[in-house]
Parts: sequence; C-alpha cells; structure tokens
Amino acid sequence: MLSFFFGLAAMVAGHPFSSNGTLHTLGYGHEHHENTRISLINATPYQWHKTYNHSYQLSQWEAQWPQYIQPGQVVTVAVKGCGYCFVPADTAGQVTYRIEDTEKPMSLQVQHRAGRVHWGYVQFLENMETLNNGIHSELNLGTSRSLSSVAFVLAGTEGDFISNDGPTDWMQHQLEEIGHLPLRNIVMPRSHNSGQWKSEVALGLARAGNTQTQTLTLLDQLGTGGIRVLDLRLLLKHGRFHAHHGAVFGRQFNGMLGASLKEMIDMQNQFMEQHPGELFIWDIHEGDGRNGDRKYEPFDDADRKLLYDELLRINHRRALPKNEDLTLRPLNFFIDKDLGRRGRSCVVVRVPVSWAARAHFPGSTEGFVSAADFPLRSRWSDTNHVEKLVEDQLARMKEARPQRDAEVYNMEWVITQQGVQTVTASDIETIIELSGQAWRTMHHELWQSLTHLTYPNWITMDDIHGSSHKALVMAINKCLVARRCGRLGGKVADMVKHHAASYKNRTVGAVGMS
Repeated sequence: MLSFFFGLAAMVAGHPFSSNGTLHTLGYGHEHHENTRISLINATPYQWHKTYNHSYQLSQWEAQWPQYIQPGQVVTVAVKGCGYCFVPADTAGQVTYRIEDTEKPMSLQVQHRAGRVHWGYVQFLENMETLNNGIHSELNLGTSRSLSSVAFVLAGTEGDFISNDGPTDWMQHQLEEIGHLPLRNIVMPRSHNSGQWKSEVALGLARAGNTQTQTLTLLDQLGTGGIRVLDLRLLLKHGRFHAHHGAVFGRQFNGMLGASLKEMIDMQNQFMEQHPGELFIWDIHEGDGRNGDRKYEPFDDADRKLLYDELLRINHRRALPKNEDLTLRPLNFFIDKDLGRRGRSCVVVRVPVSWAARAHFPGSTEGFVSAADFPLRSRWSDTNHVEKLVEDQLARMKEARPQRDAEVYNMEWVITQQGVQTVTASDIETIIELSGQAWRTMHHELWQSLTHLTYPNWITMDDIHGSSHKALVMAINKCLVARRCGRLGGKVADMVKHHAASYKNRTVGAVGMS
C-alpha cells in the first residue's frame, strides 16, 4: 500500500497539472537532461555483430557498445550528452548490428537522434522484419530521463521475429504458441492502479504527485501498452464508483479520485469491439473498496450490490466452472479463433474471497470468480530504493516460482514513495517519475534473471507507456514459455527438439516440443 504522510507541505510544491489536477509526464527536462539509457535484448539464437558505430557530442558512445551481443544477452548503454556544447540539440549517435547466421542478410541500427528532444529509434536494415513491422521499419523507442531507459526487444527466429510495436491483439498472435498452456504457465502485463491515469478530486491532503500511477487512459493501456490484467481500487462517492489511490489515517481519508468505473467499462468494451479475441482479468484489490459517503468505511453488501450491477455492463464475460482452479485451464479455454479472424474475447472479474461469501455475488456463471478459484501469490516490496526492489522481487519470484507449474505469481515491479517524498513529492520524486528506475531495471535486471523454469506470470508497472513492456512479455512467452528461440545462453536448459537442423526459414508451428 502507498505509504502516505500528507501534510500542509503537500499544498505548496509545484507540478505540471491540467485544470482538473491531473499530473502529466514532465514535458521539460528531456532537452536539458541529456543523459538516458538504451537497452537491447537479444532473445534470438543468433549472435549480433557490430558493424558501424558513430556519435557526435556523446561521451563514451562508441566504447560502451560491445562488438558482439550474444543470444539471451541484454546490453544497456548510458547515453551521456553534452550539456556544455554550443548546440546540444545536435547531439546524436548510431550503432549498427548485423544478425549473424541468418539465410537472408539483416541488420538493425540503434539511433539516438538529434533534436530538442532526443528520441531513441531502431531502424530495420536489409531484410530485417518482425511481426507487425516490415522491411525498413523505423521503431520509435521513445525518450526518457536519466533514471529510466528506453529498450528494444528482438525475439524469435528468422521468419518468426517479434519486437517492439507488436500487434494490438497480441494474444491472438501468440495463441498457436501458448494457447494450449495453462494460465499459470503464461505471462501477462498488468498496470498498477489502472484507473488512476487522472486526478479528478482531491480528498484530504493529497495531490497527483503522490497518488497518480498512470498517464495513459485505460484504452491506451490496453492498446499501446498491451495490458491484460487491470488492478482496480474502487471508491463510491456521491453514487458513482471511481478508481482511487489513498489511505485512511486516523479519521481522515487522504487520496484522489481517478477515472470513473463507467469510463473504464466503456473503454474496455470499446477495445474489445475494435480488437476482439483477447483475455482480460479485472483484479479488484482487497481492502481498497470504500464508501466515501459513509466515512470511507469498507463496502457493505449494499455497496457491493451497486458495484456488481455496474460491472455487469462489461461485455464478453463468460460462464466459468465452479470450485476449480482456473489457473490450470489453458489460455484457449478462455479465448480462441472460433469466430474466424475476429476471435472471441473474455473478461474474468476476480474479487476477494470474503466478497464471494456475501450476498449479491454474481458467481461464475456471470464471469465472476474469487481468489479461491483464481489463486496467486504477490509481493509488495514497499521501497523507494531500486536496488532493494530488484533484490526483493527477484528473491521472492525464485521462492514462489521454482518451476513453471507453480502458482501464479504477480511481480509488483513498483517503486514506492517513502517519508518526505509522500509530503513534498518534488518534480523528480512523483510516482510517475520514480517509476523510471523500475522500467530501467525491468529491461535489464529482470530479463537477466529469467529462465524457462522461473519467471513471473504478471508483471505490474506504474506509468505504462510505449510498447517495450508488451514486447518483453511477448518475448518471455515465445522464448521461455513456448521455448522457440533456442537456448539463449542457458536460459532454456532443456532445448526443444527441432524438425530442422538449423534455425533457417522456420515459421510458427515448425518446432516440435518434447
């Protein structure tokens, strides 16, 4: 839970707000703070060979990029700009890697482009192409401040590559590889407090800097970010349910209202209409259901009745088995391609066990399940030190997931404000800005730690943006879950049997599993 310590100082520190108090990602800083990081993840069986490297006004650009990037390896380079240069906007760098041992020649170039804002790009060269991205594609990796990073992920084999900017309906495109596997085997991206992308109303001494967890609307989280598990914390105020982020201290609730539940349901239904065939889990957070008109007391039966009535507006809920561990069911039990190219969507609403035992619970026939029928383990590290977050989360993951059939594990890869940060939350200490450290280590330390036996099922992040989160999840599913990318430097210990003697010209379905 968020560690609140609100005071009068919370009213004086300045932040970039909209008229309704919503915090936006800081617009300044990218042109003044030149330093950032770029990560490359080689989730292919091929060695990458550096063939070109050049920079202008960048410190140590050429020296940091290795001559070779091995299968399974991640490389993170610190991009150190030139703040004292006469024209800092001219700063730029490019490095090209040839993908070795493919039948067709293919390369990719990583670019730190010149400009007032320095955007990271990957340019496909020669015959390089991936799912959803053709030959000569330019992929915008985004930009980041020095605590964060941008990342490019390439996974798979020749003729079957995936990367950033993957398809919006990414689950449909991975059904052939992972559809037969149970939910406790596969990986899904999750957003922390999904409805808190805006700050509608302040309650007590709170503001966006210490309550807002997202900057993209739910529609964009589902689309651009590929989010498939929603973290919902709901509060009833004046007859309407809202997302909220806050806590009760003494008799005072301090927090902010985010998007309305109606908005979230409308966006979910809109997305499924436009991109059918995906599985979504609405994970209602235990302990955060409160009635703001009854002194922020926990929901009672009448409150839950109102909530269930509204949640029944979600389309594509389906009847589910009773008294059964649904995480043992395969993905293609929930979604499939029965409707041809449009597929079949599915929404599962997961509520606390205590709620399911009370009145008005709609039950499994309406697509509602309790944590008893959808068990999982989760770990909240509650730290603002990224090193402690990494150490704690990786240790708990290894305990919870010593093998791939272990119970579902939700990895909360989230930095938590502490102490004075929750009072003043300076421009670089808001929840959104602090999350950059988590993104940087997700791209590097998290990937480094994974094997085909030990990996999280849900990866929870603040500030969903870009497509690298989705790309990493797709890479884990393809390479570690389905094991279709080779040994990856030992990440996959028991190699699958191949119908072909090499990796050349393989397509989905050409690999048999032992």
